[in-house]
Amino acid sequence: MTPDQLDSQELLNGLRSFLHEAGWVESERKVGLKENKSAEGVLGAAGDRLEIRRASSVTFFIAPQSLGIEGKFSVALPSDSTVKNSAALLHGAANSLVDIYGFGDVGDLLNRAAATLANQTGPTRFVTRFVDSTIRNGSMPLSSLVAYSSSIQAGLYKSAKFKLGDDSKENNLIAQKFANECLFMQTEEGSFIAKIEVPNIVLKQRDLFGGESLASAEVCSALFSGVQFINMKILGSDEDFDTSEYLADVITLFDIELLKSLTEMLIDPGMDSIEFAVEIGPQRRTSSTGMLSSEKKKRLKDFFDFVCQQLRGENGLDVSGAIVELRSRDPEGNKNYIRVVTEFHGDRTFVSATLTNEQYQRAVDAHKQKRQVRIKGNGLRLKTQVRMNGIVEFYV
Repeated sequence: MTPDQLDSQELLNGLRSFLHEAGWVESERKVGLKENKSAEGVLGAAGDRLEIRRASSVTFFIAPQSLGIEGKFSVALPSDSTVKNSAALLHGAANSLVDIYGFGDVGDLLNRAAATLANQTGPTRFVTRFVDSTIRNGSMPLSSLVAYSSSIQAGLYKSAKFKLGDDSKENNLIAQKFANECLFMQTEEGSFIAKIEVPNIVLKQRDLFGGESLASAEVCSALFSGVQFINMKILGSDEDFDTSEYLADVITLFDIELLKSLTEMLIDPGMDSIEFAVEIGPQRRTSSTGMLSSEKKKRLKDFFDFVCQQLRGENGLDVSGAIVELRSRDPEGNKNYIRVVTEFHGDRTFVSATLTNEQYQRAVDAHKQKRQVRIKGNGLRLKTQVRMNGIVEFYV
């Protein structure tokens, strides 16, 4: 297999494993997409139909009744990651699952799918359409454009830093180079639509110790996921955001610097409404702020203040505790999940981390023997949750 095919196979294994763990039932029926264009499972999360014209074998997974989804609903995965257009199916499936389960459970899989799709289909673009009474014939107030351009550049830079993990000088330089290589493209006739084309580059190579690579399309996909979360959960809802579900997504999607840039990107241009899309080859994800009323802007600022109080970046974490969850969605992919309960600053706290295959096997053995484990590294902390994003050492 080529490196791209290997990445696709790891992603396919991860999605299959997630669906099986979540109770989805694999259908024995395998069909060609050319013969079954109306299948529910080949729809993206926004309802956009995947334009796949060549026949390729797919496997359908039927949603469990516990989800309460009305009507017959299925998700389609390619039966073989090497077939043509498999990347579009993988991205569409991950996108649909994010809508159902949220970013905390499936967000990383969606970002990896974006990178796989970009490698096969072409450029990745972050598209923004501004809606406001001040915009006429494609013009836009200079102050609004300056506010947007500075915040989107900061957002791309800080999204890359967040995904790279450690706040090292090397990672800062990589993220800065990536942001500088993004292109601001010309607007479309009849309205003001800003397009940022992301360079198709690898920011971090896969290493010999299980560390994963990071492609620029993953950064753009993650940035859009942050915008989509804000539009749906903060601007598009009046629910209390001090819940475990919201906080699980927050710790996956943001650090304080990134959330600050996105908040400024939505508020500072002073538009009535802003519509966003991320284009990866032929695939498109969309999200809108809706009408940005003063109440919505205040709720977003309140959310930012709340997260600032709750979320802390921590370097040099050193925690020990009992394993309460182990999950390996891709045994060949060096991406295994562990959850440990510990006492941290006087509070009962759950610490989650991603382990290599070798570390994961030691964790499994420790769990069988009811032994504690010790994790050292860097991460993000909420009051009762810590997400390690850079493990330095793992002890059993």
